[in-house]
Amino acid sequence: MATMHIDEVKAIARRAHDDSTILEGLFYTMQGDNRDEAVHAAWALTHLPKSDNTHIATHREMLVHLATNTPDCSLRRITLALLERLDWQTSDEPPAYYVTLMDFCFSHMMTGDEPYGVRALCIKLAYKLSLPYPELLEELRQSLLLLEPSELGAGVRHTRNKILKLL
Repeated sequence: MATMHIDEVKAIARRAHDDSTILEGLFYTMQGDNRDEAVHAAWALTHLPKSDNTHIATHREMLVHLATNTPDCSLRRITLALLERLDWQTSDEPPAYYVTLMDFCFSHMMTGDEPYGVRALCIKLAYKLSLPYPELLEELRQSLLLLEPSELGAGVRHTRNKILKLL
């Protein structure tokens, strides 16, 4: 992977914040075939200010599709980080991609095949997605209790314990 310095990433994010064409270009690039460009575009999007979350939310379905289908764990982690920034409260019937993401998170937080960053983000997202549904909150609690703390990395263990306290 070609390296990109954090200052370059932040500069791209600043330009995207001020220019919707650049912002849309980053979302388009994330879906492209060039792995390095996709990861760099996603990384730049994570450096947008929180005020841009409403714009990120307009791409929620695409981000869910990308996170749940990409074979690239770096792109998956960064895309999940973008999704974790968003508000997931819904008063309506949740759309199909909402359920897809929930299933993905419940499944991937439990598997040791995923990197710790992906697992921690899946735990956080599973919590956010389950908030409106008490039965899912209980399922999340039970699932987290099945994760043996001694077999988890520090970040996953901390996230697990933090969410268990919230539950």
